[in-house]
Amino acid sequence: MKNNLSAKIISLLFAIGMWFYIIQVQSPEVERTVKDVPVFFTQRVELESKDLVLINDKEYTVDLKIRGQRKYLTDIDASDISVSADVSKIDRTGTHSINTSVAIPYGNIQVLKQTPSSITITVDELVEEEKEIKVVTTGTPKEGYVVGETKASPETVKIRGAKSIVGAIDHVAATVDVSNRTEDVSSVVRLKMISTSDTEIESPYVTCSEETVDVHCEILKKKTVTLEPVFAPGINTKAEWYVLDDNALKSVEVSGTVSALEDLTKVKTEVITREMIGKDDKVEVKLVLPSGISCLDGDKLTLKLKREIKK
Repeated sequence: MKNNLSAKIISLLFAIGMWFYIIQVQSPEVERTVKDVPVFFTQRVELESKDLVLINDKEYTVDLKIRGQRKYLTDIDASDISVSADVSKIDRTGTHSINTSVAIPYGNIQVLKQTPSSITITVDELVEEEKEIKVVTTGTPKEGYVVGETKASPETVKIRGAKSIVGAIDHVAATVDVSNRTEDVSSVVRLKMISTSDTEIESPYVTCSEETVDVHCEILKKKTVTLEPVFAPGINTKAEWYVLDDNALKSVEVSGTVSALEDLTKVKTEVITREMIGKDDKVEVKLVLPSGISCLDGDKLTLKLKREIKK
């Protein structure tokens, strides 16, 4: 045998054959552990019919120790195993511990151990609330222009999901970039849920009735015009009269369309009566603005007057 190469080769082939027969045909039982098998939850619809919703802050997984014939266990991995958890029996909010069911579609495989043995989940109340859509602009229009009226269509959306998350949503934002714009902006914008602390909320446990919204943003021309106070008859006489104080506001910035501003050189105040003028010669007045014109400082101003007396 020591000098017979053919006998050596035959012996080796025989040993390989025996090994193959034992492993593949006889296939003795072995044990192995499959880690991080994902858990999926069944009967969610029935849970939602009770106005309840499951909230997971992470993906649930389990480790399984299994036993079976080697030929079936050799190539098996987490994707071949199904671990499910039935949530239909839950009828209240809070923390619950539920068992799982394991399905392995290969041969006669036995589950020896599951870690963890049960799944701890949190259930919240399922609610639906209507939230306002706020249009938010980023960037700055071209020099000499300002952002005018903004509008979203629709103006509100419905948010549905876990009460603890829905309650933390202050509004839904639609963001529009107006950088260097000189004309109105109309676009379709993706909505973002914004919390009461002004941060974006991204959660798979809430849904919005709309993913996008139509937004229109006015871009208006701005212009500086003279401010003209209007006094009631009898206040100003030949001997005594009121004028704007030297340090008072003499002009204001207004905005509007190019055509509306074209011939506008001044804006008047409402009629100022003597009763409106305080002891400090200050008066709060509204501006009389043409249609389509807005004052960038608001339509109500406080003016400082002074009295001039003829000597």
